[in-house]
Amino acid sequence: MKKVLWCISVTIGLLSLSCSTSWNRYAEDMFHGKRLLQDQEYAEARADFVKAAEAQRWPAAYAFAATASYKMGDLASAERYVIEAERLDGKDYSYVRTLGYKSLILLKEGKKEEGLNALKQYAQVLRSISSPKGARQVETLARQQPMDLAGLEKLIDEQAGRYESDIEQFQGTGTGFYNRPAMSRPAPSIVE
Repeated sequence: MKKVLWCISVTIGLLSLSCSTSWNRYAEDMFHGKRLLQDQEYAEARADFVKAAEAQRWPAAYAFAATASYKMGDLASAERYVIEAERLDGKDYSYVRTLGYKSLILLKEGKKEEGLNALKQYAQVLRSISSPKGARQVETLARQQPMDLAGLEKLIDEQAGRYESDIEQFQGTGTGFYNRPAMSRPAPSIVE
């Protein structure tokens, strides 16, 4: 009986250590990848995001890998990462980035109708997270002909980055924009 209890204890300990290790690896790779992305070291950033995705298959790692791939001009990889982010649920805080880059990829590939539909969906998500001004900015850029993809990319980077920063602050400290009494949800989420 003591051997069985000992084996169960060791197994539970190893499993919790394994989960902790994979989470730590994910967090470290995401942190470094975001830094590299800011420093415009896109290939290295993508490598870190892919390693993070191997440690924890979460949509955020794929959304950021798509961002780095897009910035490298590797649209095929960017599209694969966006598809994977959406497949893994995609309704976490990285959904703003996923939709924004999905629209950029489609528009850059010349798939105007699909890209505009994704952009419209992106604007709707912005409205749902209390950013009507951001949604109007996107809609204004979408109406311009020819469309300013570089300007749209910059806007999406700013909007997604601000949203992610606000969510990370709220999750880490319980403070910030999403800690307002007027918020009807106990925690921010994107649900259609």
